Amino acid sequence: MPGFICTLLFSILLLPINLCCAFWLFREALNLTGMTFQSFLKRNSRTVLPDRPGVRQRFLLRFFSEHSSDPKASGKLLWAFGICTLPGLGALLLAEYIALHPDKLKYALAGDLILLTLNIGIALAGRAYRRKHPLDEHTAERLEAQRIKEKEEGKKTLVKSILVYGIVGAFFLAVLSFFFLGITSIGTQRKTAQPEQISLQDVNTVLVNKGYETANIPTTYWFYDESKLLNVCAGVKGENKFEFYEYTDGETVGGVYNRILSSISQDMEPAERESHETTLPGGCKMFTAILNGIYQLVLYQNDTVVYAHSPDSFNEINDILMELGYLQNG
Repeated sequence: MPGFICTLLFSILLLPINLCCAFWLFREALNLTGMTFQSFLKRNSRTVLPDRPGVRQRFLLRFFSEHSSDPKASGKLLWAFGICTLPGLGALLLAEYIALHPDKLKYALAGDLILLTLNIGIALAGRAYRRKHPLDEHTAERLEAQRIKEKEEGKKTLVKSILVYGIVGAFFLAVLSFFFLGITSIGTQRKTAQPEQISLQDVNTVLVNKGYETANIPTTYWFYDESKLLNVCAGVKGENKFEFYEYTDGETVGGVYNRILSSISQDMEPAERESHETTLPGGCKMFTAILNGIYQLVLYQNDTVVYAHSPDSFNEINDILMELGYLQNG
């Protein structure tokens, strides 16, 4: 759980980090107008823009065309700023992925580290850009004078500003954290709804309704822990096959699952095999992979094991599992 929270917060914090790293592009566009960011905000504080897509972008392009010493350069910087904020969007998408798949933190963490590297690269690019595109002496002096004045004025309200920005930042972090934790909670509730005890009759009924032949169909792995095997059921439809095994206890099924897995995925390395597994409620697992052109599935839950394969897709297998209660919609 601590790892989940830390990874989620890391993803959320990458959004403001991205905005900070990319902001130099917007600042450089403003520099060409001879304005600081604060003076830009004061100048346009009373401007009310319609809440329509693209309105703000058109406003900024018009603003730079009227006030920039090089409107074309300012426009390019504004466009680049928009592109460089995409890692912030990626961070939110990763946070959503973490919330929906808390069991796959390593993939999300790898994505976060990639985004962090991109942000560092964006920030370092700012230094290179300033060296290659120095401001003219008059504009640089004008901007420096404005910044000194703003810094002096800011000292008077420094504590208040820190408090306000701190509260806003904490509120922003809390809202996003609770939002994504809510997604996790909903997903967990769906996944942890343990299925009713599935019986041989349930499986036979669903298979027959799906057009499977179930009479006298042999199962492939009946000899695994045969002494603890209570019931078996199998159905065949064309080249599709679905097999159900019920055992005397829940301890046996994990071993049977692993033995079936070893049998069908002999050429897989352990790490590759693990990447094809999904954790189900109660620590149970489901393995899905295309092996030798065949869609193969192995699942264990409670005291039952399912093995199924199809040459076409997992669609019908998943439909059967959902009807039986092994899988939940969504």
